Amino acid sequence: MKKVWITVTLLICAMMLFAAPVKVVVWYAQTGIYSPTLLELIDEFNKLNEGKIVAEGVYSGSYEDTMQKLVASMVAGNLPHIAQIEQSRIGQFLDGDAFQNLDEFINKDPEFKATLSDFFPRFLAANTFYGKLYGFPLNTSTPLLYINRDVFRAAGLDPNKPPRTWEEVYEAAKAVKKLGPDYYGYRLGDDDWILESYAWQFGGDIVSEDGMKVLLDSPGTIDAWKFFQKGLREGVFVYTIPEQGNAMDLSGKVAMVCRSTGSLAYMIQNAKFDLGATFMPYQVKKATPIGGANIYMFKNKPQNEKQAAWEFMKFVTATPNTKKWSLATGYMASRVSAYESPEIQELFKKDPRAEVTYLQLKESAVRRPYIGPYREIFNIMLSSWQTIMTDMNANVENVLKTATEKAQKVLDEY
Repeated sequence: MKKVWITVTLLICAMMLFAAPVKVVVWYAQTGIYSPTLLELIDEFNKLNEGKIVAEGVYSGSYEDTMQKLVASMVAGNLPHIAQIEQSRIGQFLDGDAFQNLDEFINKDPEFKATLSDFFPRFLAANTFYGKLYGFPLNTSTPLLYINRDVFRAAGLDPNKPPRTWEEVYEAAKAVKKLGPDYYGYRLGDDDWILESYAWQFGGDIVSEDGMKVLLDSPGTIDAWKFFQKGLREGVFVYTIPEQGNAMDLSGKVAMVCRSTGSLAYMIQNAKFDLGATFMPYQVKKATPIGGANIYMFKNKPQNEKQAAWEFMKFVTATPNTKKWSLATGYMASRVSAYESPEIQELFKKDPRAEVTYLQLKESAVRRPYIGPYREIFNIMLSSWQTIMTDMNANVENVLKTATEKAQKVLDEY
């Protein structure tokens, strides 16, 4: 009997010794300068956990592609361990109870829990639903107002005193237009979070706080759509489809445009003019969305695999790594300690434009809508926006009333 127990014990030890490392599949949704940095972090994690955990990065397509693939995988029961998901596309996973409540791991990890207050509070708030923390920030950002300072000077405007309100943007745009017919004060596009900003900044909304009522035809949203339609009608604003945005912004003929913090490195690299960056304007309310994507863990996995996924989430959001991510990509560091690090503070000294998004985060950042059918609701809103931006005779109230009715039906049937 003693020999049997010895044999069993040796077999168990051998199995433990030669057990394959736990695999963690991480879906990510970015390319360009972003994916090499993330894959580098994954390689570093794997070296630190050699023989124990292997993280595998898998490109899952755009934000929209990733959402669609995740929905299909949720139905099929073969979700990855972790996914990078854009903020407004998480509703179906929350409703489907697919996410792992991270508090369960945090409460068992006192060393990490002690560092939780080091995250920027608004980032944690943006990932807290029904009193539970479900995600961590990764590539977070806010929109900025980018300025062609050369055009400002040519128009007799002071580039060191950029517009703070949309009315001031409009007045500056009128001055820019005097430079010639092919000059424009402000470029409009179709970016979802920018359209949300317009509605909020004019005192309007998209959906009610409880997620039960569509508010596209709220007075403030109507005012915003009318304001931008007026600027187009007068020729001081210009509207472009997404494929034309970069070319227009870099043409040297546009004075102002709102783009992501994550565009700063791209704009600096490609702009052939004196580039400025400042706070996004407001009208009656300061409200700037927290954009980008966060990382979430899925719950229907074996406990040992979820523990391994938790180790990866801690690693990628640790101070040295969120600092590295920020310096390489231009996205915001998720921790205060990274923001206060000598390397990032030195960057701000060299280029104050890089700090604007952090200052804006403290002043006006808000969470984006996330209800289950939001993407369908947004597409209805986008269609109404495009109608109004391309038809100067379109009646804003009627278009938004129709859009609200369609979107409310979608919400009621969800």
